[in-house]
Amino acid sequence: MDGQAGERAGGRVVPTPKDLAALKTPAPERQPAPNATLRWSSDKGWVERPGGEPAEAAALPTLAQLTTAEQRWADREEDITTVGGDPFEVGQVFARRWLARVPPNPPARERLAPLYPRIPHRIDGELLRYAARFGLLAHKDDQIDENDRYAIRAGFWRETGVEAGATTGR
Repeated sequence: MDGQAGERAGGRVVPTPKDLAALKTPAPERQPAPNATLRWSSDKGWVERPGGEPAEAAALPTLAQLTTAEQRWADREEDITTVGGDPFEVGQVFARRWLARVPPNPPARERLAPLYPRIPHRIDGELLRYAARFGLLAHKDDQIDENDRYAIRAGFWRETGVEAGATTGR
């Protein structure tokens, strides 16, 4: 403590918060666990997922990365005029667009097959955000109903054609 930093009160120096902080020894830095990734589990809350996404999942582009401004506009028009809003149909429409725009080498279906039944995290998040535009959000907590999420994902897998091949190959 220096005499100028604190105020004098009755002949003694009253330390400032800065003076007190300087006296405290710094806590040892905690290193985060390597590759620690959190994901949401509806029954457990946030849980760690070891190692993050597999490399083949991380390499898959999202629909937003593959879509031009013109395509985005046309997609909105199609969504308004032809897509009904059934969760299964919404998953199919999203998958159809993604498959049409993803680069063909190597084929997206082959890259998705080993990941079945899990949709890669970034694509799944985008799929659920897309579904939210159709009013599939329940009013409570702005969450999509669990049954609707299953139907959306089932529609995605049905449209990709991976579902049948992945279940028979295991």
